[in-house]
Amino acid sequence: MKPVLCALLLMLLNGCTLDPYADVPKGATDWYGEGIDDGRSGITARSDEALANDLNDAKVDRRTYLKGYAVGLQDICQPHLLFGWGVSGKIYPEGCDATPNATALREAWQKGMNEGAQSNKLN
Repeated sequence: MKPVLCALLLMLLNGCTLDPYADVPKGATDWYGEGIDDGRSGITARSDEALANDLNDAKVDRRTYLKGYAVGLQDICQPHLLFGWGVSGKIYPEGCDATPNATALREAWQKGMNEGAQSNKLN
């Protein structure tokens, strides 16, 4: 009888534990901040479907996301920065292809890649 009571007690106590993976209410999604992060990473803008899936939020605020994305691209799509990316061997950020000066940016990055490769040959 005692083992049955112990087993029953354990089952009751186990039912009262908290699941650490239970859905926790979260605040509103920062669409502007997500856009800035994506722009600064150099990726192409994510689709609404990808944003909804990645951020687990079906109510995508596309306009706000794209405003942040444009700011993020402005931060990295600069010739001197992309030259540095090239020297360090980083791939060209695809998002910069959507900017008006995409050709000059790609040339700056390629110049950096060439200098980085030349430097590696000398070492």
